[in-house]
Amino acid sequence: MKALSIICYFSIFLPIVVAGQAPDTAALHAERLLQGYAEVYGFSGTIKMVKGGAPFFEGSYGFADRSFGVPNTAGTRFSINSISKTFTAAAVLLLAKEGKADLYAPISRYLPELQATWRDSVTLHHLLCHSSGLPREPGVQVCDERSLAEQAEQLVAPQRLLFPPGEKYSYSNSGFILLGAALEAIAGQPYDVYIEKHILGPIGLGDTGFYRGRAVVQKQATPYRLSPQGLAFTERSKHYGENAGGGMYSTVSDLYRYARSMARHEILGALWGQRLFTPYFQTGETDREGYGWSLKDIGGKTYYFSAGSGYGTKSVILYEPLQDDFIGITSNWGNTPILPMLRGLFLTLQGGQPEPPQKSQLAKPARYLHALGEYRFPKGELQRHLGTDTDSLTLQAFEGKLFLNEELLAQKADGLLGLTYTEELLIRATEGQIILQINGFTITGERVGP
Repeated sequence: MKALSIICYFSIFLPIVVAGQAPDTAALHAERLLQGYAEVYGFSGTIKMVKGGAPFFEGSYGFADRSFGVPNTAGTRFSINSISKTFTAAAVLLLAKEGKADLYAPISRYLPELQATWRDSVTLHHLLCHSSGLPREPGVQVCDERSLAEQAEQLVAPQRLLFPPGEKYSYSNSGFILLGAALEAIAGQPYDVYIEKHILGPIGLGDTGFYRGRAVVQKQATPYRLSPQGLAFTERSKHYGENAGGGMYSTVSDLYRYARSMARHEILGALWGQRLFTPYFQTGETDREGYGWSLKDIGGKTYYFSAGSGYGTKSVILYEPLQDDFIGITSNWGNTPILPMLRGLFLTLQGGQPEPPQKSQLAKPARYLHALGEYRFPKGELQRHLGTDTDSLTLQAFEGKLFLNEELLAQKADGLLGLTYTEELLIRATEGQIILQINGFTITGERVGP
């Protein structure tokens, strides 16, 4: 079941003025912050922070394998999901540098068998900067084991464009399927083999690689999430087939080496490397989009940003090239509030002292034992207001905390429940009903089971 999705528009990074601190003191504030996220949200994963090219903080939390109590370590490999797109973008630019690909040629030049009405109007450039007009998702299923070429022909080609290519930015996983298929056609070798040989190997990323079907990956953290039946392990990637938009794993140390190498143009050279981080679209007051990377303007500096999210995984990297500052988070717990975590760590890197989350804000399951269970809502209402793909939600307790599906609940005023990071959704739980108040709308779910 798709996780409950509340869309909140807010700036991850707010302008601040902070006093300088000794590095050891600042690192202690980072450790205190992360301990709060571990205690309140159950954070499980690894953090790496670098300031001025020097180690600032590194720590691991939770378990790589909960069944056997195997802890996460700095060497644990995690799914990086959509951060994989930055590797695909770099590989396509490398082919362009070698004169094998023209970024402004139509996709039909490289995939002539593609039976799509837009095959002569969508270019590699459009795909790289998410301006092709293709829908976000291709409809691939978890059990699919299709090749990139099969995905392109069977899933992407039938899709209709949502707008003319180049008109605006609109994130598209479908587009990166085409990039992966085109890369293979141009390079004359498998997508993963090309990137291993030309990017991973030269940079020395020994803990970074590709998922290949169901093949075992050594030192891999098992992803976990909450299901209506309680804690569950889940897929490490969104499907078993080739995945140019999200099928890689890595460690935070490898991701730091990778981000630094890309920023220094070690693989692509200055002319082509700069194109990765050239802003092609403005997507927010301080946000712009390059090829596979986002650019965030904070305090007069430009940071390179990429993030990924899977069924039970979260990952994010933030790199400032002039000072060689870096923050990387990898997690194998689906309930990780990764962007608020990133903001807090960013503040500590700047010398701030953000307050860690407190358990006192959380709802106490003992008060709601009478209301635990599954609730069914009128058909389509949850999809319309919360973005879920079913008509039911489950109120459940786990590790002494209260959750609605996978969302951790906080105690609000007047006996109401809500999410920990927004006031948009308020919840009243009774023995037979759950009443949701969101953006001026009220919807009621009836209890159908324990």
